[in-house]
Amino acid sequence: MLSAGLVDAAGNNEAASMLKRDVDNLAAYFGRFAPQILTANYGTEIWTLFEAGRLHVDAELSGRIEVDTRRVDLDGVLQELEETRFEEDARVRRQQELSAGR
Repeated sequence: MLSAGLVDAAGNNEAASMLKRDVDNLAAYFGRFAPQILTANYGTEIWTLFEAGRLHVDAELSGRIEVDTRRVDLDGVLQELEETRFEEDARVRRQQELSAGR
């Protein structure tokens, strides 16, 4: 059970945007005293480290992140989804055949 205000990152599709929003809000406030953090990208950096399993207490943050700008192979993704759907349909048919044979 999570306390109020905490988000289960693994079970919430909005966790990344919520983290970025909250970190941006902190940067806006503290940026009044340290303007250099206004151009940093800590929220995205923290989330990237989290997704990679490299976020820990001693992780050093730079506020800079390299963005992957490669184009998505949408045709390849759609083909993979279609193949997975066919495999699942075949699995369900086999299961039904086995159940009917009892």
